Amino acid sequence: MKQGHNRLLRALKRIESDLRTLTPNDKESLVKIGIALEKAAGYVPEEMPRLTELIKLSLECLKAIYLENRQIVDVVAEAIAAAQRFLVSKDGLGSEPLIREAAEALQAALRPEPNPVAAAHQQAPPPEEASSLSLDDAAALLVQIEPTSLLELARVQQSLNRVAVLHDCPASARKFLVEASQKIDDIIQGTAPDPGGLFAQVGRLIEAAGNAIEEFKRAAPQENADRTAQQCSDDRLPMAPIVGADAEASVARGGEEDNRSGLLPTDADSGLIGDFIIESREYIEGAEAALLSLEVDPEDTEAINTVFRAFHTIKGTSGFLGLTFISDLAHHAESLLSRIRDQEIRCTGGYADLALRSIDTLKELIQIVQDALGGQAATLPEGYADLVRVLADPEAVGISGESKEVCPPPRLGDILVAEGKASREEVEMAVIDKGEQPIGIAVVRTETASLTDTARALRTQQRMANTEQSPESSVRVRTDRLDKLVDMVGELVIAQSMVAQDETVVSGGHLELARKISHAGKIVRELQDLSMSMRMVPLKATFQKMARLVRDLAHKSGKLVNLVTDGQDTEIDRNMVDIINDLLVHMVRNAVDHGIESPDEREKSGKSRSGTVRLSAYHSGGTVVVEIRDDGRGLDRDKIIKKAVSKGLIELGKGMSDHEVYSLIFEPGFSTADKITDISGRGVGMDVVKRGVESLRGRIDISSEVGQGCCFSVRLPLTLAITDGMLVKVGQERYIIPTVSIHLSFQPDAGALSTVAGRGEMVMLRGELMPIFRLHRLFNIQGAIEEPTKGLLVVISDADRRCALLVDELLGQQQVVAKTLGDGIGKVQGVSGGAILGDGRVGLILDPTEIVALARQATVAGDRAGPQHRSAA
Repeated sequence: MKQGHNRLLRALKRIESDLRTLTPNDKESLVKIGIALEKAAGYVPEEMPRLTELIKLSLECLKAIYLENRQIVDVVAEAIAAAQRFLVSKDGLGSEPLIREAAEALQAALRPEPNPVAAAHQQAPPPEEASSLSLDDAAALLVQIEPTSLLELARVQQSLNRVAVLHDCPASARKFLVEASQKIDDIIQGTAPDPGGLFAQVGRLIEAAGNAIEEFKRAAPQENADRTAQQCSDDRLPMAPIVGADAEASVARGGEEDNRSGLLPTDADSGLIGDFIIESREYIEGAEAALLSLEVDPEDTEAINTVFRAFHTIKGTSGFLGLTFISDLAHHAESLLSRIRDQEIRCTGGYADLALRSIDTLKELIQIVQDALGGQAATLPEGYADLVRVLADPEAVGISGESKEVCPPPRLGDILVAEGKASREEVEMAVIDKGEQPIGIAVVRTETASLTDTARALRTQQRMANTEQSPESSVRVRTDRLDKLVDMVGELVIAQSMVAQDETVVSGGHLELARKISHAGKIVRELQDLSMSMRMVPLKATFQKMARLVRDLAHKSGKLVNLVTDGQDTEIDRNMVDIINDLLVHMVRNAVDHGIESPDEREKSGKSRSGTVRLSAYHSGGTVVVEIRDDGRGLDRDKIIKKAVSKGLIELGKGMSDHEVYSLIFEPGFSTADKITDISGRGVGMDVVKRGVESLRGRIDISSEVGQGCCFSVRLPLTLAITDGMLVKVGQERYIIPTVSIHLSFQPDAGALSTVAGRGEMVMLRGELMPIFRLHRLFNIQGAIEEPTKGLLVVISDADRRCALLVDELLGQQQVVAKTLGDGIGKVQGVSGGAILGDGRVGLILDPTEIVALARQATVAGDRAGPQHRSAA
């Protein structure tokens, strides 16, 4: 609690300092202060409602300063100072007079300023207009506050009492107003058993009073009605009904008006709105993950609070920036979460879908704002008005917390089968023989699975109950600065390497100097590792997006699918995350649509009705491995071959390995789907996956068993900035081959070499015949070794096939800082980039896929000269 007070105190102190130095007409600084104050409101403990109200009043004053140029900055500054004195006072909650006096000063400052010109010309309004105008103010204020906003409720009560005592107020309206005032008094005094329900009743009573006044006006003489209509045609707020058909029509009209006009304020600050977009997406991402957690555990109060805070913060900040269409939606969504938080409803079934739909629409709105900043036309998304209407009264359209079919959490046995640690038959036998003992003990004692594997499966099963982690402090850093830091550290590594390999150091004549340079090298390497780790981000956010995708796809296809994730904290280069996300979307779509069977089909096959898709990530040998495994029908080898033959991709499938057959699904336009759906079946997804993996210098492998499931394993480098490579010599040139593509290197015997018509030079290695490609011919290098028996063959992988590159010698394995060749050289086929070596020369980093394609083209054309080598040395 003390830590929270200190954080709030520091925030208020900074805000007061900014207010004291605020210059007139500095609206940019004013908006920043408002956003900071909105965030500070979230730090106020629940036992200090008066302080919360003071901060809300201060925000209202800041809005008045911004919109009306009111000169009340000093009043707000004094209120913030009073809030600080209240926090540090020894009396604690007994020092509320400080807050009360400051609140009264703010309320006085918010009263409309007299307009002498208008006062001179404007006569007293007709009695009915005075009644209606005051009631409009009360209704407009009521829809903006919460039942806990006691000061604002008092202002509403004063307005209602003022209208009720007017001599011309009709008796029917006075009855509603008096009853509404009494209910507000019950809320303020804390005697109401259900403040939320009473608050809604107040809204309905005000609406009824407004209708009664309207009836009274219609019964008045026509000239009074005409005069009233003329005087009410200005820009005052209309009375906003709380519920009913009028509310629906108002929302729909508002949506149409917003669609016809620009959505951004005329004085919008692009920098502040840009910060809002970034922060809102972070809040939305967290809220989405929390909503998915609530479907598993609807009583997770921390997840509920996470979603509520997200909607609340977005509502406040967007309202302050004038993005009313966002703040309106966030306000209604916040009200839904407030009902969930108050345990009036549970976040299940239709309510969960409605909350997720609100998140989706907020994402659309934020994207629209971003597009509008770029000059594009801004229109509200289709269905916006309908969503706001449904959020206002979900039950009116039949929404409830009931689910059509509850998808049970994954069972321990299902997890073990999905991981390949046990067969389904063994698990079922263990279940039959387990008696009264838990299934986990049964599978261990029957040796169905090892103790380690069972423990891991249990941890996976209980992962949702163990997600609470202690918060870590962090600071926001612009990504361009971080990238610049990584680049500069890379330059430092190159410079240190050049010094370490200088002749003066390596000659052995200066041992003390060599020792110091070696020590400096260790520090530089640690600095490099640290800087690279700063750009590494966990895959958790990407995996969470897949959870939402699986949920939506399962609902759309009528399947029951559990997503099990493992290794969410595995980190990878931030620059690779977006590409990995796209790859996973395609593979997860295929797993759910093609892999997992329908519940009835699974039941006929002796499987559980709900399928399992397992998404895991882990580090292995300096790379990141991402696996997508399902327990569905698996890949049908015969069906793939038949389809490939019909498309002319192969002539016959005889003699092809499983790996070669499965790799056919990566061909453009290839699909074994019997029908095309809006989910998949067009033969585009897996082709995109293959090209995406290759662009990241990675590779993808497939394993499958018919009827048991399929596994896609994607192996990627940790980062694109640093390449683990093997430095090879060809003639006088140096090349770097990524180690992830190298299988082995060897010096062949003359008996292993042969020439095959139409296929060129071949070498036999362990019963496998593979082509030989000479790098010196591909790049026209002079002075290289011509005879394979005198050089070395480096075996690299070209997706499903292997080949051997002829080089002079291997110079060693090392990490290099990858750089582009620049616009001056441009794109060189077969080369992905370059790196500065320790001797100051440039070594070209080879792209194995392009090298093999280039060599095959040269073989077919009968011209092995290849492109001219553009030496960067």
